[in-house]
Amino acid sequence: MSVIKMLTGKLAGLFLFILLISNHSHAFYPTPDIEEILDVGPDGGVLEADDPETGVSVVLEIPEGALTRTTSITLRILRSHLPKVLDKTHIHGISVLPEGLLLLEEATLDVYNAPVDVTQRMFLYHVINKEFIIPLDSQEKREDENWIRGTFYITGNFSLGTPTSAEAASQCKMLAAYNPSRPLAYNDALNTDGIHLDDQQAHLDTYFGCGGPHGDAAATVGNQPVFSGQSDEACLRWQKALTKVGGTLSWVEYYIMTGNKTAENAERRNAERALQEAIDDFLSQPPPENKCGNYIKAAAKYYETSILIGMNEGTTSRLQHHVEQLVDQCAFVFSLETREWIDHPTEKHDDGSTTQEKMTWYGIIKCHIPWNEFLVTGRMKVRGEGNMSLHHENHWVGGEENTHEVTNTNWRVKEISGSVHMNYDEYGEAHPVADITIYWEGTAESHMWGKRHGNPAYDLKGSEDRSYTDYKSFPIENGYSEKFGDSNYGQSLTVYILNKPGYEKDNPNDCF
Repeated sequence: MSVIKMLTGKLAGLFLFILLISNHSHAFYPTPDIEEILDVGPDGGVLEADDPETGVSVVLEIPEGALTRTTSITLRILRSHLPKVLDKTHIHGISVLPEGLLLLEEATLDVYNAPVDVTQRMFLYHVINKEFIIPLDSQEKREDENWIRGTFYITGNFSLGTPTSAEAASQCKMLAAYNPSRPLAYNDALNTDGIHLDDQQAHLDTYFGCGGPHGDAAATVGNQPVFSGQSDEACLRWQKALTKVGGTLSWVEYYIMTGNKTAENAERRNAERALQEAIDDFLSQPPPENKCGNYIKAAAKYYETSILIGMNEGTTSRLQHHVEQLVDQCAFVFSLETREWIDHPTEKHDDGSTTQEKMTWYGIIKCHIPWNEFLVTGRMKVRGEGNMSLHHENHWVGGEENTHEVTNTNWRVKEISGSVHMNYDEYGEAHPVADITIYWEGTAESHMWGKRHGNPAYDLKGSEDRSYTDYKSFPIENGYSEKFGDSNYGQSLTVYILNKPGYEKDNPNDCF
C-alpha cells in the first residue's frame, strides 16, 4: 500500500506540474487581438475589424474634418478584458489608438453581432478606469439587426455592457462629479481626473447624490480630495466638456427608456450645468492669438450643443453674439483679378488692305467662404460677387471699302460655385487651393459702321444680353500670379488675400 500511495502521490505531482506548465504556456502565448491599421487624413476614413471566433464586427468611421493631418489610426478588438466596471459586460473591449486623441468632429463606433442580443438597456461606453465609465453620445440600437452605435470625440478604450439600476445611479453620480479640465485616464487607483476610486467609493456616492457638486465646490472622502482644484495639468478642451455632456444625455435616454422621470430630469439638469460651466469658462477667458482656428470651432460646438439641449436664452444669446463676432473676424475673403488683352497694330496685307484688332478685358471678383456654413458642414464653399468689362474693336480698310466694329460689354457675376480644399505639407501647414466656376451675365453694346461692295455706307448700333461660364483653379496665396502670352496677346490672373484667418497653427497650450 505504501508503494501504491507513493506512486499515486508522484503521479498527482506530475499531473499538477503538467497542468502548471500548460497554464503558464497559455499565459505566455495569448490569443492575439484583432487589429486593423489605417492612415487617416483630413478626408476621413473607415476601419473595420471582424472577430471570427465570436462573430463580432466593429466599424470605426472618422469623418471628414476630424483630423487636420494624416494620422495612423488603430482599431483593435481585444482578447484580454478591460476593467469590467459593469457586472454585465458583453465583450472584452475595443481600443481606438492613439489613445487620448482629440477629434474635431465626432467619430462613430458601430458594433454588429454582439455575443448577446442588443437591447435598449445596453451602452457603448468609454472605459475610464476600473470604477468609472462615460457612455458614448448619440447612441442608436437596432434590436432586429443586433447592432449598436455611439459617437465620441476622444479616442481610447471602449466596451459594451448593460448597467443595473444601481450601477446607472452610481455612474451618473460620478459623471456629474467628473471634472473635464482633467485628462481622461486609464489607471486604476487615483487617476489624473482627480477621482479617488478605492474602497471608499460608497462614501463618494453618498456625498455627491445624483446632482454632484455645484460650481467649483470640491468633495472630500476622509482627508482625500475627490476632485481637486486647478493644477499644472488642468486644461479644459471643448471635446472633454462635450464628452461629459454627451455622456450625461445618454443617461437621460436611459432613464427615458426605463421610465424613471425623476432621474431623467436630474440628468437633464446635470447636462445643462456641465455645459453652462464649460461655456462660462470659455467666455471668461481671453481669446488666443489665433481666434479663427480651434477657438472658433469650440465656440461653434458649444453654441450648437446649447441649442440642442435647450439652454436658457441668456446663455445662448450671449454665446451666439460671440460666435457672430468671430464669424465676422474670420470670414475668409480673397479677390481674383483677371486680365486679357489683344494689341495687334495696323497690319498691311498683300492686297493692300489693312487690319487692326484691340481688346481689353478686365475683371475683379471678390470671394468669401461663408464661415457659418463651414462650421456646420466642414466644407469651404466659395461664394462671391464681381464685375468685368470688355472693350473689343476690329477694323478693316481696303481702298474705298471698310468695316469697323466696336463692342463694350459690362459683365457681372451671377453665381460662383465651387470650394476651397486644403493641401497639407509634411509640417502640417495648410495650403488652400480654390476650384471655382463663375457664371457671368452681361449686356453688350455694339457699334458697326463701314461700306462694302458698292452698297451705301451703314452705321448700326445695338445691344444684346450675353452669358458664359468660366472655370478657375488657383492656390490662395497673396500675390499669386499667372501670366501667359506677350504684349500682343495674353492673359493673367492675380490673387489678393484680403482676410485669411484660421490657417495659422494653433498654440497647443491654449485651453478652451
